[in-house]
Amino acid sequence: MDENKEGIVWWKDAKLLTGVILVVLSFVLGFYGKLLFIVKFYEPVYVITGLSIFAFSWVVLFIGVFLVGWETVKMIQNRIHHHVTHTARRTYHHASQLPRRGYDYTKKIHRKVWPASKKKDEIR
Repeated sequence: MDENKEGIVWWKDAKLLTGVILVVLSFVLGFYGKLLFIVKFYEPVYVITGLSIFAFSWVVLFIGVFLVGWETVKMIQNRIHHHVTHTARRTYHHASQLPRRGYDYTKKIHRKVWPASKKKDEIR
């Protein structure tokens, strides 16, 4: 688990960097293929080209994921899980303090007002 503390160094590992670029490229190609298919649906050449680009984007995605490696994917998932857990704990701690702060604030106002009301009763 010491790997998570050091962080992921993207630019030092060529295999990891290539894999990440391929994954991003696959999303771009997939979007372009779907867009080409939808926009030029009435022309068969564009339909076949769009579907071919979309299928090729899946191949590029699997190659990119293979290069990135499952261990790196697990490291990224662990990092995300760590951040989510940390944020949830901080949010819970903050939310659990809210009723106490409201109680203290109300008590402070009550202490300010109460002696003044006693003095008014004594004057009467």
